[in-house]
Amino acid sequence: MLRNKFTVILSLVMALVFGGQANAVFAKNKKQMKFKVRIENISTGEQTNASGTKYPFALSPGMYVVSEKEMPLFKVGKKATLGVEMQAEDGNPMLLIDSLTGKVGNARLGFFNTPVGAEMPAPILPGGAFEFEVDAIEGQKLTLATMFGQSNDLFYAPSKAIELFEKGQPLSGDITDKLQLWDAGTEVNEEPGTGANQAPRQKMANMGMVEKDVVKLVADSFTYPNTKSVLRVTVTPVN
Repeated sequence: MLRNKFTVILSLVMALVFGGQANAVFAKNKKQMKFKVRIENISTGEQTNASGTKYPFALSPGMYVVSEKEMPLFKVGKKATLGVEMQAEDGNPMLLIDSLTGKVGNARLGFFNTPVGAEMPAPILPGGAFEFEVDAIEGQKLTLATMFGQSNDLFYAPSKAIELFEKGQPLSGDITDKLQLWDAGTEVNEEPGTGANQAPRQKMANMGMVEKDVVKLVADSFTYPNTKSVLRVTVTPVN
């Protein structure tokens, strides 16, 4: 059921990476490196909410930016853009990517939508993973976003872009602690794993009670899994 309910989202994510993914002219005398980014659903079994309902943890297709600029996807305390709203509510990264195209300078823009080993786009369920590779030069940073699939409008993203080089050395290892769970403030939250207007159960995209709030760290009366217990993001230099 969870996979089927993402049909509307995933049908929009079939093109190749936008123009920002084209080869850039790298600055001289700066290190260049290809990185593999792996986003894993490491949850085991099912999550249990405060009401006692069990549900599988899931992550939606998402997007990434690699740029020498900070390139924030959102501003804390401000209303979400339509692109962030679509990513957070429906797991659809395409409008967010489109809104950044042409505005990021020497950058890479792209999305991840097909689980490792799968042939078709889908969210990742327990044991699943997304992967993508991207070229970067010294001084560039990474940011990404993916929806907490069992929610109305929650998404994981870093609070600021992640440096891909530290003191001239390429970043390598687990960066999960850089990501936080955000509330887009665009749709009223329902208890995770049960809400009729959450992606796995809603009849179509963009359903649910409108909430005219701002982007902030999730803070409501519901219970959410600890990020490091369900999600792992690693960065690995590959050349």
